[in-house]
Amino acid sequence: MSMLVEAVEPMSQIVQVFNRFDEDTIDRLNHKYSTIIFVILAIVVTTNQYVGEKIECWSPAQFPEHWVEYTKSICWISNTYFIPISETNLLEANRKEIVYYQWVALVLFAQAFMFYAPGTLWISLNRPLGLDVHKIVKAAHDLEQLNPDMRDKTTKYVVKHIDRSLQNAKQIRTGPMANIKSRLASCGCFCGKRYGKFLIIIYLMTKLLYIGNAVIQLYMMNFFLGTNYSYYGIEILRDIRDTGGYKESRRFPRVTLCDFEERTLGRTIPRTVQCTLPINLFNEKIFIFVWFWLAFISIIDILSFFSWLWILFATNRRSYIKKYLKVFDKYKKGEDRDRLRAFCDKYLRQDGHFALRMIGKNTNEVIVGEMIVALWDHFGRNYNYHRKIDV
Repeated sequence: MSMLVEAVEPMSQIVQVFNRFDEDTIDRLNHKYSTIIFVILAIVVTTNQYVGEKIECWSPAQFPEHWVEYTKSICWISNTYFIPISETNLLEANRKEIVYYQWVALVLFAQAFMFYAPGTLWISLNRPLGLDVHKIVKAAHDLEQLNPDMRDKTTKYVVKHIDRSLQNAKQIRTGPMANIKSRLASCGCFCGKRYGKFLIIIYLMTKLLYIGNAVIQLYMMNFFLGTNYSYYGIEILRDIRDTGGYKESRRFPRVTLCDFEERTLGRTIPRTVQCTLPINLFNEKIFIFVWFWLAFISIIDILSFFSWLWILFATNRRSYIKKYLKVFDKYKKGEDRDRLRAFCDKYLRQDGHFALRMIGKNTNEVIVGEMIVALWDHFGRNYNYHRKIDV
């Protein structure tokens, strides 16, 4: 039984990474759905290689059956090459060697891992702060299913946890250097966990990793396929616009040629056979989808990065908090202006605001509004917001 538990534990950790609450929809598209999509594509390609014929070659008539099988095997493992049917002189024609079809499944698995890795890195880096965003957002997410008594208790628990984490992350050093660092941190020169910017900076770095991953994969396909894959989807759209359909791509030829040597006693006989690659029917459709998916992911990752970057500005953070306080009739313009500034800039800071934003991304406006109001009331009861040292 213990051996079974040890075998299942790594899989449970992978599932746990997939079911996270410290991320937004765009993050899930990257490390969850993209990972699943590429694993499925890899399984489809692998299955297709072992079900049915992956390559068929037109062998000479004098070849016995075992030589026919040998021809197919040697052409599969030694790469074939493509010459357009319009070329009649095979000796002088420009040959394009096809080197990728044996490795498609492995490359797709590698792409799945590349999408999975940044999310795992984000989880491992955000834990040292002490503000466990995943547990906080999960507790807030579960509020909708609780009765009123348990709902109030859970809200108080979440508020206390956030408050304790925010206070533990305060700068505790004193002296002139601490004051200088605090001033530099307010200008963005420091991002340690004591300066209230650790989570948001690490999260933005993860966003950049997602962007870099999608863009790098587009260029990586150029080297793998040996073609100008970066513009493949644009060419497909151009063909559809001009002809109403897309032409068979020279990147994924169905009919190729294969050279090998037949060795006999005393001599070797060069052979050239014509082969078909049925697997390229699948490869072409798969890599058309992969191009559009990578292009789509790249665009939305860039938009998501800049939307979170916009949140860093103090005025946007105050406007977000003020909106919910007004909805719950907790904000009076003349009386609470200084309190709002202290609440956002000195108490929540950017990491606390990030946690509230993440609650909003994973629940609804009612839940995040209740959390903001509960923190606002807790802040008003326990802190002197007129004095910076107490905030």
